[in-house]
Amino acid sequence: MILIGVAIASAAEYFPAGVLGDTADQHRFRADWYSKQLAAMGEPSLLELSRQDATAEVYRFLWLRSFHHPIAVRLLLRKDGTAMLISKETDGKGGYQLGKLTRNTTASLSKEQAEFFLDQVQSTALWKLPTRQSGGTGLDGAQWIIEMVKSGRYHVIDRWSPSTEDPVHRLGITMMINLAHFKLLYEEVY
Repeated sequence: MILIGVAIASAAEYFPAGVLGDTADQHRFRADWYSKQLAAMGEPSLLELSRQDATAEVYRFLWLRSFHHPIAVRLLLRKDGTAMLISKETDGKGGYQLGKLTRNTTASLSKEQAEFFLDQVQSTALWKLPTRQSGGTGLDGAQWIIEMVKSGRYHVIDRWSPSTEDPVHRLGITMMINLAHFKLLYEEVY
């Protein structure tokens, strides 16, 4: 299946081996969980995209809240400096239940909006952040996953319920959720 020029991958192809856990089992658990949610949304593998298209620049925020609908927001930079923003949501639960797609919107962003987003990526040094932080898990809460592709490079950042000062939180909420015009209640942000 092709989605906006990018092949949708099988579960094993969404994340590089070993990056999402200290052990193979931890990685496999998270990779399987995240991949199934992305597949349920019809989202492509950015890892595969990085291997296939050295000119692509794409950012994706995947938000898997334990008791709320999974959300993915993907931003594709265009050669003319504008961007395309794809926003998706399912009716499942991010922590434990796959769902059906209930939101699938595409919007164009101006050069100014795209530049503002890229300035935020640059100022937060996202490409230099480690994939995981020690001690960053809990029973309930939310996984905040940001994937990035640029010049054939791929990077993923995975955080559990980051603080509002964390760059992952700022980019996820301030940039991706706000750009996609999601309306959230205070208690839905965790």
